[in-house]
Amino acid sequence: MGQPFRSGSKKISVDQQKRRSRVTIASALAMSFGPLICIAILAVLGVSLITGLTNTRDLLLEKVTAEMSAVRSNLTNLLDPVELQVRYLSDLIYSGQINIYEEKSFDEALLAGLAGSRKIKGLIFVYPDFKVKIADRSKRKVTNFNKANDPVANATMNEMSHDRVGSWAKLIYTPETRETVLSFRQPIVKEGVFIGVLIAAIPVSSVNDIVKTDGLALDEDRFILYGRDHVLTQKNLSYDTAMLVTEGTVPRLDEIADPILSSIWTAPRTPFRLFGDKLDFEGHFTNLNGERYQFFYATLEGYTDRPLIIGYRVKYEEATREIRRLAYAGMVGLAILIIGIIISVVIGRKISQPIRALSHASRKISDLDFRNVKTLPSSRLKELDEASEAYNTMLRGLSWFENYVPKSLVRKLMETGDAHSESRSVTVMFTDIVSFTPLAERMSSEEVADMLNHHFELVTRCIEDEGGTVDKFIGDAVMAFWGAPENQTDHAARACRAAKAIREAIMADNKIRREKDLDPIRMRIGIHSGTLVVGNIGSSGRINYTVVGDTVNISQRIEQLGKTLCNDDGQEVTILLSETTMNQSNDCLALESVGSHPMKGRNQSIVLYKAS
Repeated sequence: MGQPFRSGSKKISVDQQKRRSRVTIASALAMSFGPLICIAILAVLGVSLITGLTNTRDLLLEKVTAEMSAVRSNLTNLLDPVELQVRYLSDLIYSGQINIYEEKSFDEALLAGLAGSRKIKGLIFVYPDFKVKIADRSKRKVTNFNKANDPVANATMNEMSHDRVGSWAKLIYTPETRETVLSFRQPIVKEGVFIGVLIAAIPVSSVNDIVKTDGLALDEDRFILYGRDHVLTQKNLSYDTAMLVTEGTVPRLDEIADPILSSIWTAPRTPFRLFGDKLDFEGHFTNLNGERYQFFYATLEGYTDRPLIIGYRVKYEEATREIRRLAYAGMVGLAILIIGIIISVVIGRKISQPIRALSHASRKISDLDFRNVKTLPSSRLKELDEASEAYNTMLRGLSWFENYVPKSLVRKLMETGDAHSESRSVTVMFTDIVSFTPLAERMSSEEVADMLNHHFELVTRCIEDEGGTVDKFIGDAVMAFWGAPENQTDHAARACRAAKAIREAIMADNKIRREKDLDPIRMRIGIHSGTLVVGNIGSSGRINYTVVGDTVNISQRIEQLGKTLCNDDGQEVTILLSETTMNQSNDCLALESVGSHPMKGRNQSIVLYKAS
């Protein structure tokens, strides 16, 4: 027992000695270029002043562009999902999936609708008779009111009953909650009859995160104005809510405690002269109490009855002092870089060899070709050696990881660059082994695993050859779909061709099994096409790219109907598909109708077809 321990200790000691002998890139470059860097720094100080002004302007524009884009993007990302959720619920009402006159189910639908956007404070439905349902996120319940005498409700109903176009309304201050809210209103008109208005309310306080102080210096500020004269939100905005009434939902500029923002339009100002028309924002200088400030702003339409003005402010002296330092440092670094490139040619060739090997191997990884990627050798340079070791560890992990994530799905998502949840027309397939349990009971655990792995290999190959995506393995069953993430207009035909290929593969495999005196495999396949939600579904800790919707349930139930409809048809692989899939299959299969059959959870029966 002692000898292995001494041997292992000796090996660790040798490895440690090797690592100590490696030199860092910083040390190698410092020892080689130190004297030259000193000369370069002295030379660059003489010329950096000339170029500093140009870099000052460019860096300022980059800073402003980043600040403005961040606020604009955060605001639209906050409000757009609210509008989409209201339109989605409205579509469900139009289609009859939500019945506004069935009180219990409608209450449940409104509460469920709050999950569509975590910033929605409440979902409100107003009937033409001014009966109001309010689904409150904080209370987690639906409350009923009658607003026949409410002037705001009357004005809203009058406007919506005539306009009938979904829109963002003007801000409303609610004394009950002491909050100002933004609201999106969608009139519901069914068969030409106005039946109510669906409203989503989001508090203005939710917008505060958009202009939070993270990353801002003391003399910087982000703000959003409601029109030109009111403040929607601002860094550290505070005001007395008692001064707000229904007609004054957010404070005026002259009511806030910030004298600088209050004077954005009234103080003496000078437009920027150095900014061209290519920018998508405006700006001006303002002098206030001997201090000079820069304001930048852009207008965003469509989210309230007034335009929203997104803005960023910075103190001129502070901004230019910091930016000038960056400009000087940048020019010094550029000159050093040029001199370093000239001198580093010889040393760089040696250093670049492992980098080129890492680049070549990384390109193979980007092609998901893990099995043909070789590990990288060690390097005398510490950073490169650590990078090679980390890369080799990553390669081993990816080689295992690809066994659990479909490579075809990863490749498609890399090509499309799109994985958000959306409604798509897709075709879903379910497969199942007939009488699997009795078959497995006659086999050992290893034999069952081998049989399933071989069976899944056959089925998966046929699915992926037709561009399908294997969603999951459920026991001895396989769930797959076509039409996402890649748009496939012929998704139904692809699924039918895959089913035909599966049948041929299973029949060929059964021939081999009979020659080995093994029981043949019998299968059922159910296929259905329809619209469902596809994309990333799950929690922040675990997400699956999958499909969700009634189409999935119908496909599985069609497969299960094969137990009774085709139990004695003598076919080794029974293929059942819905009439919807049949109409889109381009006659890929010879089919015969097996009649109309009810489906659990659906009011209407579905006409099914069997592949002969």
